[in-house]
Amino acid sequence: MLNNSDGDRMDWWEKFSERATIDDIDRYRKKSIFYFISFFGAAVILYFSAKSYQSYDVTLSVILLFGAVLISVNAVLAILLKKDDIHYYFAVACVLIMLLGVVYTGGYKNTALYWLYPMPLIFFVLLGVKIGGVINFLFYIALLILLHPSVSIPASYEPAETSRFFISFALMNFISFIADYFRHQSHSKLAKISHAKLRQAYTDSLTKLPNRRFLSSVLTDRFMKNSEYFPLSLVNIDIDHFKAINDTYGHQVGDDVLKSFAALCTENIRKDDVIVRTGGEEFLLFFVSTTKDQGAALAEKLRELIAGNSIHMGGQEFTVTASFGVAECHRFEALDHALKIADKRMYLAKQWGRNQVVSQEPE
Repeated sequence: MLNNSDGDRMDWWEKFSERATIDDIDRYRKKSIFYFISFFGAAVILYFSAKSYQSYDVTLSVILLFGAVLISVNAVLAILLKKDDIHYYFAVACVLIMLLGVVYTGGYKNTALYWLYPMPLIFFVLLGVKIGGVINFLFYIALLILLHPSVSIPASYEPAETSRFFISFALMNFISFIADYFRHQSHSKLAKISHAKLRQAYTDSLTKLPNRRFLSSVLTDRFMKNSEYFPLSLVNIDIDHFKAINDTYGHQVGDDVLKSFAALCTENIRKDDVIVRTGGEEFLLFFVSTTKDQGAALAEKLRELIAGNSIHMGGQEFTVTASFGVAECHRFEALDHALKIADKRMYLAKQWGRNQVVSQEPE
């Protein structure tokens, strides 16, 4: 008997969709900030490196020059390699080492401490609340040790200056943490709302399968960007005599048949495959990384399973069968053509008596 429970039929969403919109915007925001800070910051650092060299402070000049070069190269590599997160950490590490060196020397005209105030906010933005908080805490401890009166360094800071700095810098850390924490909370709530609405928009309300909108907006885009899905077997499926089921038993029974049919298909396809309800009693099944012959064999197993199950409803027992048309696609550009072929072969299956799989036209 066909299983009419919903079960775990929403895995397709997690497999084929992305937490789009809000997450994409946040990634773009972080990336934009990273590149701006990297290139603009490197330019400012180079300027002060030149100023320090003119003032015969060679040590400071070399520290700043080395930091500017590393930060710039890291940003360029991030663009070329497209692995932003790794480069965020590397950039923060470069900045930390450079700033500790600047504080040690005193910086340009002994103004090193003033340039530290934006750092807590930058670290939170690039690394997030948890890791950013840890880095800021460790940086604060390192500064406490470096600027302790018992430590002898070339820089000359007044005791009142350092005490005020640590109080104000701690306050800056706290404010930055609060700001990024609540930004993160708001982002998470917006992402969940956006994710839920997208999921609802891309889900067929009756069968809980992905719908035609998901096929055209998300799934085809995924196929376009990922060649590993090919060769792709497309199987167009149509439930046989569905109009007769509606006319004989009523639309409620017809709806139950559609839900049961969708559940049976979902539970008996591979985890990387996906089935879409394209409308009415028609479904489109994608067997990824599968040739036409393999897809036809999988479709035949599914056809036998469907035909071998019975529906008991209202004292009546009847079986449901389906017609299958199979086509093969080797690249995204040929997807529309393959869909037309699968549709044509499905109609051939109906013309030749229904309840069969057709994977090629007669010679």
